[in-house]
Amino acid sequence: MSQARDRIDFLRRLRSIRRFSTEPVPQLALDDVLEVARWTGSSGNRQPWELVVVRERATLRALAEVGPAPGLRPLADAPLAIVPVLTRQFAEIDGGRLLERIMLAAAAHGLGSGLAGFGDAAAAVKELLGVPAEHTVRVAVAIGFPADAGARLVSVERRVDRRLPLDRLPLGRKPLAEILHLERYRRPPTAPEAAGE
Repeated sequence: MSQARDRIDFLRRLRSIRRFSTEPVPQLALDDVLEVARWTGSSGNRQPWELVVVRERATLRALAEVGPAPGLRPLADAPLAIVPVLTRQFAEIDGGRLLERIMLAAAAHGLGSGLAGFGDAAAAVKELLGVPAEHTVRVAVAIGFPADAGARLVSVERRVDRRLPLDRLPLGRKPLAEILHLERYRRPPTAPEAAGE
C-alpha cells in the first residue's frame, strides 16, 4: 500500500516550473525522458509524433521571442526544450498524453518542466526548427533544474487577473467537491464522497 501512496504522492507533486538554474540536464536524464516519451500510448498505437530537442541557447532564445506570450519566457533560460511535432491530424489527445509523460519523466530525475504554448506563432516555430508545414507544433516543454523553491508553481494556474506576473500566481487546487459530479452534471457528491482535496 505504501508503494501506491508513494506513486500517488509523486503524481500529485508535479508542478510547472518557470525559472531554471544554469545547471545542464544530464544526458542520462534526457535519455530516460525520451524513452518514456517513445513508449507513451496513443490511439491505435499510431505514435503520431516526432520530437525536436533544443539545447542551443540562441535557438531557445529565438523560440522565447516568436510571440508576445509571457508564457514563452521560460524557454530563454531553460537548459533545454523538447518540441513535440504532431504528424497526424486530430492527434491532440495523444499529444496531451505525450506532454504529461515528458513532464513526469523529467520530475522522476528531479528536473522541473513547464509548457510554453506558441499560439499564433506556430508557423514561425516551424520555420525556425525546419518542421514541415503539414505537421503541427503547438507547444514546447522547457526542462531543467528549478532555480529555487519559488520556481515551483502549480501546473494548472487559477488566475483571475491574467496580468499577474508568473511568480505571483496562486498555489493550490480547487476542492474536489467543487469539480466532482456523480452520474450527471450538476449532481454533487454527498459529504463523504467529497472529502478528498
